[in-house]
Amino acid sequence: MENSYKKTIKGILEEITNVMNEEKSYLTELDAAMGDGDLGITMCTGFKALTDEIDKIETSDIGFLLMKLGMRMNSVVPSTMGTLISNCFMKAGKSIKGKSSIGLEDFATMGTAAVKGVIDIGNTELGNKTMLDALHPAVISLQKSSSEKNSIVDTTALAYRAACKGVEETKNMRSVHGRAAYYGDKSLGRPDSGATAVMFIFKAISKYTSKNAD
Repeated sequence: MENSYKKTIKGILEEITNVMNEEKSYLTELDAAMGDGDLGITMCTGFKALTDEIDKIETSDIGFLLMKLGMRMNSVVPSTMGTLISNCFMKAGKSIKGKSSIGLEDFATMGTAAVKGVIDIGNTELGNKTMLDALHPAVISLQKSSSEKNSIVDTTALAYRAACKGVEETKNMRSVHGRAAYYGDKSLGRPDSGATAVMFIFKAISKYTSKNAD
């Protein structure tokens, strides 16, 4: 059981790392226009570190594993986005702590906990042009898929599609947090870089489940 779930989570982390490497220049370009310009590097460095770290964690508790990965992310990339992603891992892990196997309902539970974590630590809400604007609709999609008992392939594809829609909607929002807030109306017309990074995470998860479907 331990090798099975670790293999799956590691495979997902590797896929996320690959997608982030492919999109590093785009993320850097988006972030540089309104922020520090380091988001592409942050995401690549952070998820590569998690991929390397997972084999060192000896546990059959999936929640504990995710919490440890969150701690690792925070230590490797202590930036705003790194801290938020780290918090998502830790809150998601805490919500399923003690479990050695998970299903669709658990995915929805983890996502809901991650959303709450972002709202709390980021002191933000929907429509503020942040990563939440992609994460929240993706999690709502996960909740719907759980209730409808969709396949894992359909579930992750629909969550990715919801995240894409969320990113598109950030183009019509004004930034209210961080350096981007200083640009006011100039932030209109551009997708939020953090939301875009979240979209790429869901893209990678969807790619992984599609390639590894039974």
